[in-house]
Amino acid sequence: MRLVGAIGLVQLVFGLSGLRKAVAEGRTGDVPGFPVRPAGEVRRRHWLEGTELSAPTVMLIAQAVASLALLFSRRPPVVAARVLGGLGAIMSIGYPIERVWRESLVDPDPEVTPLTAGGFLLALKMAILGWSTGRGPR
Repeated sequence: MRLVGAIGLVQLVFGLSGLRKAVAEGRTGDVPGFPVRPAGEVRRRHWLEGTELSAPTVMLIAQAVASLALLFSRRPPVVAARVLGGLGAIMSIGYPIERVWRESLVDPDPEVTPLTAGGFLLALKMAILGWSTGRGPR
């Protein structure tokens, strides 16, 4: 279970780096079917809506708590691994929905592509390992 916590912590670093870059550049989320927000609103809305380079800040806080619980508890709680699994599943869906993720794969940007590709792959791994933790042999 500590492996899930370590992956969650590394993925959190990607998420926080994306949040920092998005807030600095005014990158709001660009999801099909939803209106694009003005760049100035990213500072107010990142808590619940996220940015185009990070999950909502509330999710990042939950990810930090669950990751630290798995890494530093004497007996890591299974529920923390499941929380990371659920967050990873949500993020694994969220990354490909964002326009910047698709564009960074077609036309790689040395600053954005590592954040989007690395964040997505770690979220996917976090989802798979988090949901399978504590389920016993199959």
